[in-house]
Amino acid sequence: MILLVAPAPAPPFTPPVIEGDGANQGPLEDSLRAAFMSTAGYGPWPSGPWRVRVHADAAAFERDTGAPTGRSGQWLGDTLHLRPWDQLRRRDLGAILRHELTHRRLREARLRRWAEEARCLWAEGHAKPPRAWPAAPPAGVQARLDRALAGGATREQAWAYRWLRAWLRGDPLPQPPGRTGAAAERWIQEAPILAEMVTVVWPSERLRGPMVVNGHRLSHRLGRTWRFHGTIRFQAGFPVAPLRGTVQVRAERHGWRLAWTTSRIAWVAAATEGELGTDSPFEARRALAAVLERWLDGHSRQHPGGVLCPLTHCAVVRGGASPGTTQAAKAAPVLDLDSRWAFFTGSAGGHPLSPREVWGDGPAVAGKAPEVPGDRWMTWERRLDASQVAALKRDVAIGLRPGQLGMKLGASGPYAVEALRLAAGRRYGWTTWPSDACEAEMLADGSLRLTGRGWGHNVGLCLSTARFRAAQGAAAEQILAEAFPPSWRTP
Repeated sequence: MILLVAPAPAPPFTPPVIEGDGANQGPLEDSLRAAFMSTAGYGPWPSGPWRVRVHADAAAFERDTGAPTGRSGQWLGDTLHLRPWDQLRRRDLGAILRHELTHRRLREARLRRWAEEARCLWAEGHAKPPRAWPAAPPAGVQARLDRALAGGATREQAWAYRWLRAWLRGDPLPQPPGRTGAAAERWIQEAPILAEMVTVVWPSERLRGPMVVNGHRLSHRLGRTWRFHGTIRFQAGFPVAPLRGTVQVRAERHGWRLAWTTSRIAWVAAATEGELGTDSPFEARRALAAVLERWLDGHSRQHPGGVLCPLTHCAVVRGGASPGTTQAAKAAPVLDLDSRWAFFTGSAGGHPLSPREVWGDGPAVAGKAPEVPGDRWMTWERRLDASQVAALKRDVAIGLRPGQLGMKLGASGPYAVEALRLAAGRRYGWTTWPSDACEAEMLADGSLRLTGRGWGHNVGLCLSTARFRAAQGAAAEQILAEAFPPSWRTP
């Protein structure tokens, strides 16, 4: 006897909370319902509430999402941001919504960025995936597609979308911008080690006082700009060590804006040295360089214009790297890791956290980061007075994503711990609330006592652990395998 089991029915459409442009919420909900039904073949719909925000103008949409001008929708967490209604109705709204709802269905599939985008493009005009997808492109092309889709220049993104649509149709594939013929073939072969350029910008408030470059003092005339190439040295006591590459200096009202453009590997080495220092074990530097190399694939658009900062928001850069750190960066292992979760933290304090616990997204399993003897961040205690607690309540919205760590402040909350930590850092300094692995106690006078472990968000490679394990003789490969569980890896 053969028992036939019917497949589980797809969950019914649960309308989202629609914000903005209230006059058109009815038609939009109908279009969302149709898109929901026609994308059921691309994966399960995640549980939990979701929102759709229709922006009042294009500038607000682009500012809030960082999306390029060609995009009509963008997910941030569980909120789908859309362009103004008058723009949406001039486009194919059904195709836009099928594309974006497919992104949400594929969220847990852990596909490469280019592969997920290809499926969403296909879903615009097809209710089901094809019987077989075309053969995957070479590794170098995949890497460049990922970088372009993650925040490349306008022409890079335009090329990526042309390439994906041609790949889906079986048409001739367009060449990357600026490359044709034999040069394009060489690029495909060399792409995995292509030295793409990275720009780091020191904001003017960080660089005050005189500016001396290669022995010449620059006059602080507002708006005047200088450009230097090669090796650039600054005066003694300047907060930036010598740099090699291209440096642009501009006089601004509150100081000097300095932009350093260099190769990808030079940035990885500089950031590795900035975070670990020159005295850290070589294998620890190899491990961090591997994480930074992978992180850059998914976070190249950290600030407007696609630049990075030299602070912990991106990675600390104090100047060019020493030869030893540069060698470590060049010898770094290739990390099989989803670039979205390629994070590191100053210290986990023996209590590592998962991305899901901190941000409410991504893997729910934490890596390993044992206690390190002598770690100054093994335990810490802080106290915020009642006025500081009240300010954080104003700064941080109530609510948690699935699996995210939260806490209540008195009768209000829960608030995401990560959001509270960041808000406290911006207001009162970054040692005010050192890490996300913490517990809180509200006191009778309205103040908050915090006890915790670690320094930073506690996710990914713990730098204290990396130093400790490398000093014990562990290789970078072993350190990375312990820090990043298999569920974090590239599918």
